[in-house]
Amino acid sequence: MKIGFIGAGKVGYSLSKWFNTRYNNVCGIYSKNWEDAKDCCEFVISEYYKNMNELICDCDTLFLTVNDDSLSEVVDELIKLKLKNKKLIHTSGSLTTDIFKELNNDNYCYSIHPIYAFNDKYNSYKGLNDIYFTLEGCDKYLDELNELFNSRIKIIKKENKEKYHLACSMISNMVCGIVNISENIFKEIGLDDKDIYMPLFMNNANNINNYGSLKALTGPILRNDINTVKKHINNLDKNELMIYKYLGLYLVGMAKDINKDNDYEKLESLLEEI
Repeated sequence: MKIGFIGAGKVGYSLSKWFNTRYNNVCGIYSKNWEDAKDCCEFVISEYYKNMNELICDCDTLFLTVNDDSLSEVVDELIKLKLKNKKLIHTSGSLTTDIFKELNNDNYCYSIHPIYAFNDKYNSYKGLNDIYFTLEGCDKYLDELNELFNSRIKIIKKENKEKYHLACSMISNMVCGIVNISENIFKEIGLDDKDIYMPLFMNNANNINNYGSLKALTGPILRNDINTVKKHINNLDKNELMIYKYLGLYLVGMAKDINKDNDYEKLESLLEEI
């Protein structure tokens, strides 16, 4: 397999480095931002292509590692080139292979998404051995692609892609918002050392991983501690209060599943009145 990358963002850096470290099968990288492309090639130890057409000619497999807004533009360029017998793979979590519909008849099209947060373009590749990748696309070359991705491919249906990406965003991106609110409050009261509060976060994450979200739930909402919740409400600004309200109501639903004999009606009413 001769792999080329179109796009030199964090995903492009990470996947190309991972492939070359494991298989040395990355022919080269192209990006409209030539500075990023050159830096990526130096990092990956691969060839920098100034011309996308030349990269396409040299490769049998193309990874489109550009953002969602740019993907259709790249696909339009590929359509003009009348490609044949290429494996075309985009890495969007939300878009399906429908974006390749005009290329499907003559090529093999896939959407492969890593279930992973790429926060560092130089170091994120180190964690790719231990993650899973979802795949949606044609049946041919599935075994070859599964082997390429460390036998950690999970097939996903096209119609489930939007819900899948929603779940990924909530468990990853949106958690950052909750943590940021807590960090700001800790700083306000002089506890701005993350070593003080991050063990709480990590312990809870481990509990969720080991026991599931229901069994990991603790705190005043589970205990039906109305007075404590009132104190929380009094210390939140408008935007934080909306987040607390709706998350709190969701947690009440979880608490009801855990403590079926407990009456959460007053707590639920308090949150709904915010």
